[in-house]
Amino acid sequence: MLCRARYHSKPQYYKYRSIQTTRILHYAESLPTPNPLTKTIVPEQTAQIYLDNVFPLRLSVWDIRQLVFKNSKRFLESKVHQTIPTNELPHDFTVKQILPRTKDGGAIVHFSYKSTDTAKLEVAEDIVKKIQDHVKKERIVAPFNFRQVRAFLIKGQPFLEDILAHYPTPRLRVEFQGEKPVNVESLYRLLRPYGNIFDISLYPNPSAGKDPARYAIVQFTRIRFATSARNCLHGYSVDNTRLNIVYERQMRTNVVKDWLVSHPRITIPLLAAIFAGITYAVFDPIRIFFVTSKVTQRFNPQEYAFYRWLRKETWDRLIQPDSIQQSTQSSPWADDFEHTEKLRAWLAESPETFIVVTGNKGSGKSALVKAAIRDKSARNQSEMTKTLAKEAGYFPIFTWVSSISGVMDTVVAATTGQKANFASSPDSKMKDILETVAVALRDMIPSEKEARLQTKKKQQTKWKKVKNLVLNKKSNTARENEEEDEDELDQKCIPVVVIDNYMYRETSKNAILWEQLAEWAALLIENSIAHVIFISSNASVMKALAKALPGKSFSNITLSDAPPEVAMSFIKKQLGEEVDDPKLPEAISALGGRLTELEVLVQKMKMNIDAQSAFEDIITRNLIEIRKYGFGDSSSENHQLEWTPIQFWAIVKLLAEKPSINYDELKWQNVFNGDDTPLRAMERAELISVVHKDGSDL
Repeated sequence: MLCRARYHSKPQYYKYRSIQTTRILHYAESLPTPNPLTKTIVPEQTAQIYLDNVFPLRLSVWDIRQLVFKNSKRFLESKVHQTIPTNELPHDFTVKQILPRTKDGGAIVHFSYKSTDTAKLEVAEDIVKKIQDHVKKERIVAPFNFRQVRAFLIKGQPFLEDILAHYPTPRLRVEFQGEKPVNVESLYRLLRPYGNIFDISLYPNPSAGKDPARYAIVQFTRIRFATSARNCLHGYSVDNTRLNIVYERQMRTNVVKDWLVSHPRITIPLLAAIFAGITYAVFDPIRIFFVTSKVTQRFNPQEYAFYRWLRKETWDRLIQPDSIQQSTQSSPWADDFEHTEKLRAWLAESPETFIVVTGNKGSGKSALVKAAIRDKSARNQSEMTKTLAKEAGYFPIFTWVSSISGVMDTVVAATTGQKANFASSPDSKMKDILETVAVALRDMIPSEKEARLQTKKKQQTKWKKVKNLVLNKKSNTARENEEEDEDELDQKCIPVVVIDNYMYRETSKNAILWEQLAEWAALLIENSIAHVIFISSNASVMKALAKALPGKSFSNITLSDAPPEVAMSFIKKQLGEEVDDPKLPEAISALGGRLTELEVLVQKMKMNIDAQSAFEDIITRNLIEIRKYGFGDSSSENHQLEWTPIQFWAIVKLLAEKPSINYDELKWQNVFNGDDTPLRAMERAELISVVHKDGSDL
């Protein structure tokens, strides 16, 4: 150590001289002296970058585009590292935090870097510039819209909100919080880097008044331009004026809508015509399909052999045989062989005229028709008292349209002073239903014929096919039989329309319905579309139908009361046991074979009332009704009678002497003087029965 000290004792002077020389150079060249033993400490700075076009925008609560694309933390980190080249950026660039902005379609990246306080803004802008160059060079685009990802330096304080009612719009409301508002030029320089601007407006307008502007409305050309500007400049200060930026809900004005609203005389009829066209084009084929399905029983499981077999092997085995027999037995009135065969013969011909089945109530008219058309496809057993649409299978039907049309008529009349006539009356709706049914029946005949022909071909035996192939010829007899089979097939394919309870009530309310049904039935007959059978208890039905189909005679069947033996059979079947009452045959003979009285008798006998007492009770009730309606004993009905009590009493005395009276002799008696109006009125009131034969009254 002493030697080393002696060795360095003299160089201390050089060292000093060297330092002095260095100091002289330092002052001369103004350069700091590098000291390898000293390291300069640069402070760490933080900043934020906004990455646009990372997620799809969410424009409403029903926007589901973000559900299609990934929104996980791993996806966001990979997207950020793909966009920001961390290893290539200077100043010790480090990503600190990533905040997703899914509603705005972007993300906020917090990063740190080394820089002095005076140069931190320039360094941050340089880093963002390098990121932008990297994105353009690598062509980094979003997979959902194939647009380039953009990066901006955040200058303000982003408002990280998740308010559900606030969604991005291209309009921004820039509020000024300070003494001095920001002018348009400054706003343009601040906002233009984020995208194209459509308009900038100050409110209130400083040129129109003395008050300074409190906010500005900035309209961008795209929504993403507005989202980038809001996330980067919210909270930024310009000359001590803070900028609060929020999305402004856009008030869109539709020129077409304004024109339509301002011209109701043109638009309302046009909309009505468009609605009618859509209804005709869309719903009419659907209605025809449902009508055809109801006629052909397409959706009736009873038409399919598999269902019948399954029901026979399962459900029918659980039911007692007596109940099955009782549920399937037909009415005794359906055993009228003569009238049934006559009706079937008429149905086997081409439809040329109406088939009318008349008779008193309870005479078995409906049972007769059902027995005659038992082999037909239609199995509708509902009554005509139901709605016409449901009866015909007309679906869909919009009953509320008539109410809306009435309201539209009122509105148009109040606004324009003219009637639009949009409302459709029930009569026109019934006419539309009947026309749709007619079209369905017309279109159904070829398809039904083809289906029957295919079924018949399948029923041919293999032996017959082989025989035809071997012989390769047919005799004349076979050809004639084939032609007869084709004619028979054509007759079987003709539908049968049954209108039950026709003209059951002659009132002004139902008069239009009866008239429309008759005209519609005449249309079916004239075009050979279907057979039409009218079932009515009203004897004046002939005159009403003659107006719809003039010049043609009708095929008419008039039913009377059933014979006593049929009535007795009906009573025994209804009571379900052997009846041991000696007065029962006399009561049935006195009551006659009308179903209504026989049903009342059955009900009373089921209540353990003997036949004689039940008969006397029925007679007493009928006497009261005859006095009330026939002689006008009821004061409220007295002024409504179309006949006099003397006229009715004359008929009662004649019928007491003999069971029937000649119609013409009665009409020309002194009490009537050739006027049959009272007789027709009594017939409608069901006080008397008029028998018709060959179109004339007996």
